[in-house]
Amino acid sequence: MGELGTVISSTGPMRSSLSPGIILSRRASLALAISGLCAAAARGEGVTTGWASIDAAAAKLIADHAAPGVSISVLKEGRFVYSKGFGLANLETVTLALPKSVYKIGSITKQFTASALLALAEDRKLSVDDPLARYFGDFPRAGEITLRQMLTHTSGLGNYTAAVPHESVIQESRLDYDDAALYRLMLSTKPLYPYEPGTVWAYSNTAYVLLGLIVQKVAGEPYGAFYERRLFERAGLADTAVDDAADVVPARASGYTPDPGAASQFDNASFISMTIPGGAGSMRSTSEDLCRWHEALFGGRVLAPESVKQMITPQRLKDGSLPKEAVSADHKDAPKPVEYGFGLQITTVGGRRAIGHPGGISGFSSVVQTIPDAHASLAVLVNCDHGVKVREGFNAVQAATAKAALA
Repeated sequence: MGELGTVISSTGPMRSSLSPGIILSRRASLALAISGLCAAAARGEGVTTGWASIDAAAAKLIADHAAPGVSISVLKEGRFVYSKGFGLANLETVTLALPKSVYKIGSITKQFTASALLALAEDRKLSVDDPLARYFGDFPRAGEITLRQMLTHTSGLGNYTAAVPHESVIQESRLDYDDAALYRLMLSTKPLYPYEPGTVWAYSNTAYVLLGLIVQKVAGEPYGAFYERRLFERAGLADTAVDDAADVVPARASGYTPDPGAASQFDNASFISMTIPGGAGSMRSTSEDLCRWHEALFGGRVLAPESVKQMITPQRLKDGSLPKEAVSADHKDAPKPVEYGFGLQITTVGGRRAIGHPGGISGFSSVVQTIPDAHASLAVLVNCDHGVKVREGFNAVQAATAKAALA
């Protein structure tokens, strides 16, 4: 059959020797991924064997059937020192996962929504300390919570995506929603306020969907168009957008969910309309674009320094303390303080401060992270959505990538 694979160079992909008349089974597709022939070569100069641990972790993720494909990029000192794809972006068409493969990025969207709000604040069109009532006066208790609390998950709002899945929920997720219908969906969140505003940290997709609707109201255009004009263009992002299933997207990766009983070990993920996650999780991007985004954001090319500072300053509660994540009564461990700004969480990697956010949506898992002391940004994207294998494999790849970026 000859060599089967695509090698990425600085000038683009070389042609595969696969005959167009050959059709492979899904099992054969996965075997190709496991063999390692689908791994793309690293981009950039000076890549050394110090990055071999990332290769090994990514190859193991593919071999363990944790995901069909993974794309990984590291941008350091303004250039890509590592950028590879492993496995397959699409099992049925035997399309390779590449650094420019386009994945849905789920909740990584939140930092773009937060940036859009701050851009409007810089233009004096709103304030992050405005009450929700200024934009949605009929929303229950809207006068008691601010945009700042919504941005930092301290508003007390519930999470509309936390409903127990059932047939009607699955069916609803396939429908396209206009603004009015999406707003009504947010109103139906149960419970709408499980916590008193300003007293705990509780992750709320409901809050971020509402924030996306506010961007549209204030900007006077769809939030996707505003993001494109005000954020993506300034950051130089060519492959990032608010997603739409109708869009024909070159290099789009297909999303999967684990199924050990299937020949390929995966099923196609359930379809979800991107009008449902809205400002909380509706975007698509690549591992390279996400690194470029962080470089531009923290490099002052998108927002003013004071706005960026707000994004990465952990929010405190009404009593002045750092919030602790709300947990159930039967939770065994004491809740730990959460350092969360506007759509970004502050953590520690290898003893150094790291700023980033994970993302998860039907068919996809992702993370983007910047380690300021190392002048490095990294992104890891996989086209599989849940399960022990994907979680363990994904975490191993992320850890190996962060460790290499720190070296």
